[in-house]
Amino acid sequence: MPRRACNTLVLSFLLLSGITLAHANSRGELLTFGGLQNMQQVGTFYGNMGINFSSNFYGLRASSLGGGGNFTPGSGLGSGYQGSPALFIEGATGSMVTGTMNVTSGFTAFQFFYTAAFQQTVNIWSGTNGSGTLLATLILSPNNGGCTSTQAAYCNWTSAGLNLSGTAQSLTFTGGANGLGIADITLNSSKTAIPEPSSFYLLGTGLVGAGLASIRRFLHV
Repeated sequence: MPRRACNTLVLSFLLLSGITLAHANSRGELLTFGGLQNMQQVGTFYGNMGINFSSNFYGLRASSLGGGGNFTPGSGLGSGYQGSPALFIEGATGSMVTGTMNVTSGFTAFQFFYTAAFQQTVNIWSGTNGSGTLLATLILSPNNGGCTSTQAAYCNWTSAGLNLSGTAQSLTFTGGANGLGIADITLNSSKTAIPEPSSFYLLGTGLVGAGLASIRRFLHV
């Protein structure tokens, strides 16, 4: 075989191998909740993937994008997802609430972006609906203390995620009602998934006693 042809085959093989490895490293399932409307119950929005949310999870779009959310859209998020709606856990003013996300097929890692004025707790469980073995706990620290009067009350987004030692089927989020925003959830990776046609699925809080105004800042109420 001529040397040039041989070199071409070798280079082609290396290129294809690189593409395959890049694809394998980006197989996380990115949930942007594109198409979720303002104040729409999340429920089985991703039901065809075996993912469902407790009835107190709602979608919220930023007021600057025509929604009712008092948050800055896309701050800190990947540039391709800056119009993503946020999810929040609805409840009575001043109350503590728990919202549940179930993934019946299971997951071994996760990542998301959050905005919060008060501390929140995320528990990761081996069974659905917060059952089975507690695999890990993640504390979400407040990240909006530096917001100015000219910004939305929730002006910062922070990445949070974990690699798990076992397979989980649910996440529970506990904290003050209406005080936590979540966006762009990635499953089976602790980094934001790269949206590729072959691997990307696209379907289309405050604490008790913190004060009514602070607790309800996330909603314009």
